[in-house]
Amino acid sequence: MRNKILQEHRKYTSSTGLSFAEKHKKTPPKLDDLYDKYAFKKFERSFKELTEQHKSSIHYEIIESSSRDNPRFTTSNKRLKVMGKVGILITASLATYEILNAENKPKEAIKQGMQIGGGVAVGWIAGLAVSSLCGPGAPVCAIALVLLGSAAGGIAGSVVADSLDEEIEEFTTWKIN
Repeated sequence: MRNKILQEHRKYTSSTGLSFAEKHKKTPPKLDDLYDKYAFKKFERSFKELTEQHKSSIHYEIIESSSRDNPRFTTSNKRLKVMGKVGILITASLATYEILNAENKPKEAIKQGMQIGGGVAVGWIAGLAVSSLCGPGAPVCAIALVLLGSAAGGIAGSVVADSLDEEIEEFTTWKIN
């Protein structure tokens, strides 16, 4: 049951966070190893030497530990989350700067939207492919894959926007209410 709780809890993390967790602990520990680990930690004896009441407390301790977070991973995930938000702010700032300094602001807004949309879409698809391409426990590969996917999507969006330059120019002249 403890290992099932652990697996269920991992479903709620990002692909990058999951790769960090899997690198730390690819396979769940065996139950006998957990019994002894917590028995020595709590009572300084092996599990087999404990009374039934103490064994029962070890059972609950093991179940409770399955949902307890590891501060090292929580800190890493928070750091990655902040870095992602900073990346979004930088992207939005650069796009806003380009739009404000463009001669045709609506046209530039469409182009920036296509570029950002392409980056988001391909980055998201790359995130879905992390487990199959990188395998378990490959956080560097996971981060690199998502960043490369986002960059490739942004470049693709920019190329598409440039190829549709005349159409976008025409569209911005329409007076749609």
